Amino acid sequence: MNKLLTGIFIILVGAASLSGCIGTDTIEGKKQDVIIPLPTNPEPMESNESDISYSYEEEITMLQDKTNRTIPEELKIGQPTQISLKENPTTGYSWNVTVTDGLVIIDDTFVGPDNKRLVGAGGTHIWTLKATGVGNQSFSGVYRRSWEPADDSDTRYVKEFIVLQ
Repeated sequence: MNKLLTGIFIILVGAASLSGCIGTDTIEGKKQDVIIPLPTNPEPMESNESDISYSYEEEITMLQDKTNRTIPEELKIGQPTQISLKENPTTGYSWNVTVTDGLVIIDDTFVGPDNKRLVGAGGTHIWTLKATGVGNQSFSGVYRRSWEPADDSDTRYVKEFIVLQ
């Protein structure tokens, strides 16, 4: 019985391997098998990073690198701005944020997933800031569990601002 199944399997694999490689063409009224060559060196497909989905942890970790490469945003006194960061408080992780004296947090909101039945799914934390003092200001956050001791490996986010009159 096992030999029979093995034989059938080999035949099916062989047939699947040959499918698409041989076609039938009619030349002068006679059917002839034509071998269709497969490309030997197909061109590589371009990678589109926007098609790649990352976990919350991967997206949050990528923020550290992005933070170090951003240019400070210019604001005027009284001008609001928003900062949105991925967060999954169901795992115990949340952003512990601080602002310098020239910024005030005027709104602090967590937006969960659209599908409320996704238990344990993360969302986005949105802070609305208002510039109140001239000069170099910053918003900074540490993504960690509040009951665990702070560590140098904690994910950090910093957004710099230059507040003008």
